[in-house]
Amino acid sequence: MYKRSQNKYKMPLFYCEYSILDHARTDCMTYFGGMTAEDDARDLGGKIELLGRWSTVGEATGCCVCRAPDARALNDWLYNWVPMATCVVWPVLDDNQARKLILARHHKKPAYEVSYASVGNTPSEGESLYWIKYKFHADKRKDGFDAFAHLTEEEDSKDAGRNQVLGRWHNLGLGSGVAICLSKSEEDLFNWAYNWADMCNCEIKPVVHDDECRAVIQGKPDFAKKQQALIAKMSH
Repeated sequence: MYKRSQNKYKMPLFYCEYSILDHARTDCMTYFGGMTAEDDARDLGGKIELLGRWSTVGEATGCCVCRAPDARALNDWLYNWVPMATCVVWPVLDDNQARKLILARHHKKPAYEVSYASVGNTPSEGESLYWIKYKFHADKRKDGFDAFAHLTEEEDSKDAGRNQVLGRWHNLGLGSGVAICLSKSEEDLFNWAYNWADMCNCEIKPVVHDDECRAVIQGKPDFAKKQQALIAKMSH
C-alpha cells in the first residue's frame, strides 16, 4: 500500500503522533475514511515515504512513521491536516541505526540487521495490532539503551516472545521510543513489557492499520450521508 524507496540513499526518518481536534472529529474521520490509495498518494505529494500509520479510533489519535527529504517537505505534508489535527513530530532511529550508534561507543559493530519489510502488515485472524510507547527511567537511560544494543539476534527474538515486531524506533535524546507489533494475547504483550520493567515504563494501546480504520468508518450506517454532507461543505 505504501511507497517504498529503492534508492541507496535513505531519507531522514520521522515519527509522528496525531490528535484530531474535538470540533473536527466527524469531518476528519469522514474525510480520511473515504480516501483511496490515489488520494493517499496525492496527500503525500510525491515526497513523503509513509512506512506505516496506525490509529486508536476511540481516542481520535494515532501515529505514523515516515521518511522525508527534509523538514520543509515534512511540514508541507502535515499542513494538509492542520485544520483538523495536531501533529507532533520527532526524528527517530530504527533498530539498526540505534544499535550501530550505541555499539560504536563500545568500539563494536552490530552482528545482524533487523528487517523492516513487514512494517505494513495487517493482522491475521485472532491477531491485533498494538502500539507500544516506552520511556526509560531517568537513571536507566544509558543502561537501557546499552542492554538493547547488546542483545544478540537470538536474545532479541526471545525477548519479544510470541509477539511479531513489525517495527521499532528510538529517540535517544528523550530515552524513549515506540514499537508496533502483532499479538494474539495480552499475556504475550505484558510478558514482553515485564522483561524491561526495571528500566522503563511501557504504554500499550490496541490500534488499527489504515485499511482497517477505513473499513470501520465506512461500515457505519451513516457514513455515506456524512460523506455527502462533507463534500457539499468543502465545495462552498
